[in-house]
Order: sequence, then C-alpha cells, then structure tokens
Amino acid sequence: MPQILITILVAFTSSLVARLLLGAGLAFLSYTWINDLVKQAQNAMFGLFHNIPSDILGVLGVLNIPQGLSIIMSAVGIAAFIKSAKLALGKSSS
Repeated sequence: MPQILITILVAFTSSLVARLLLGAGLAFLSYTWINDLVKQAQNAMFGLFHNIPSDILGVLGVLNIPQGLSIIMSAVGIAAFIKSAKLALGKSSS
C-alpha cells in the first residue's frame, strides 16, 4: 500500500513541477517579447516627439509630458505582461 501512495505522490509532484517550470518559462519568454515591443513603441514615440518645434517641446518638457508618456508606456507593458502570464500559466496548468 505505501508503495502505491509513494508512486502516486511522485507522479503528481513531478507533473506539478513540470507545469510550474513550463509556465515560468512561457511567462519569461512572453515578458521579453512584450518588453521589446513596448521599447520599440516607446522609441518610435520619443523619436516623433523630438520632431516637433522647440517652443512646443520646451512647454511639454515643463509640463513633464515625456515622463508621463514613459509612465504610461511602462504601465501598458506591465499590464500586457500580466495578461500574457495569466494566459501562459492558465494553459500550462490545465
């Protein structure tokens, strides 16, 4: 009887560990992919931002618009990562 319980527990824990490692790997890959996309969008946005006239650029700098845009882009990246991690972990554990 104990041999059967040990076999069942070993199978369950190895399956659980495999699911956790797979979910963590998928979450890490999705984070790096999403982070690259957000950085590309942020670089494009700031490239366009610096093409506006210097008078308007100065006013926007005083109003801390570049910092606000950076915060918004970071929040978008984090939200996308959380959603993709939930999806990756949800699919690997079912």
